[in-house]
Amino acid sequence: MPIDPQTFKAPFIDASQCWAAADTFRQRYWPAGAIPLDVLAIAEFDLGLDIRAVASLRQDADVDALLLGDWKTLMVDKQQYLDDRYLLRLRFSVAHELGHYALHKTVFGNIPRETPAKWIAFMQGMPDREYGFLEFQAYEFAGRLLVPLDPLKTQFEKAITDVEQSGIKRDKLNDAHLSYLCIPLSKHFAVSQDVIEKRLNREKLWPL
Repeated sequence: MPIDPQTFKAPFIDASQCWAAADTFRQRYWPAGAIPLDVLAIAEFDLGLDIRAVASLRQDADVDALLLGDWKTLMVDKQQYLDDRYLLRLRFSVAHELGHYALHKTVFGNIPRETPAKWIAFMQGMPDREYGFLEFQAYEFAGRLLVPLDPLKTQFEKAITDVEQSGIKRDKLNDAHLSYLCIPLSKHFAVSQDVIEKRLNREKLWPL
């Protein structure tokens, strides 16, 4: 019997559990720890997912990537997949789907995900609160997967040192300097500056 989306309950997984799961996942599938982490290689070669570039996935389904219910197919928006301008966004979207893979495989077992249309219909019928929990968990997983804590600390300290050498003292740094500090980190981890800013806040590295 199909599950009623209105009765769906998301599992309780707090941020620290999401981060721990991401660290475990990275250690298992990317043990050398090289940065940036290649999420597409992990998805295709380690998890054995069939990556399908689908035209207009973003336009039609309002998603950049989607892991289907067979847990074997990862759909990505074709335009983003073929255009390097979208690389950072696509990398995070794939990491987000890997978050669902690692955290929600059991709970998603009864959700119709055979096609984007069925998945979207179910998600639209789900209470906003439950949907928000799932997305928050996958987001926290993705952020920690792509931006591990220790390398983040190292690169952030380096960025601060570089700024200090330009004449701005550490105790004078404020939010006006944050976007500048995030530029080298964004390039190093191959994520957007917005992701870096959020990781610095979530990991309590900023404010200093």
